Amino acid sequence: MTETAVQGRRLIGKLILFLTGCWLLVLAAAVVGALRGASVEPLNFALMLIPGCAFVPAAYFAIGLFRTTDPAQLNKLVPKAIVYGVSGLALLFSTAYALYQMSRS
Repeated sequence: MTETAVQGRRLIGKLILFLTGCWLLVLAAAVVGALRGASVEPLNFALMLIPGCAFVPAAYFAIGLFRTTDPAQLNKLVPKAIVYGVSGLALLFSTAYALYQMSRS
């Protein structure tokens, strides 16, 4: 495997870690908002935790991409990281839409 291929796989890992960081910022904003007096329903906060079910394993596999240079190991980690990352992103968008719809009614 060439160095370019390894760097491409690590770029995927960086993107997944970025998306995980975005989810953590959303979660931190909810916690800070609740501490400052905004009304955050327990159900809404529980809904905000759902994307973590995919983002946490995605981050784990993305970090694994940086810890190894073995091509066989990289080829095993990349699909797992991508699937969990895309799943986390879909869960984040669907949760945001659900919270938006709940606030409108």
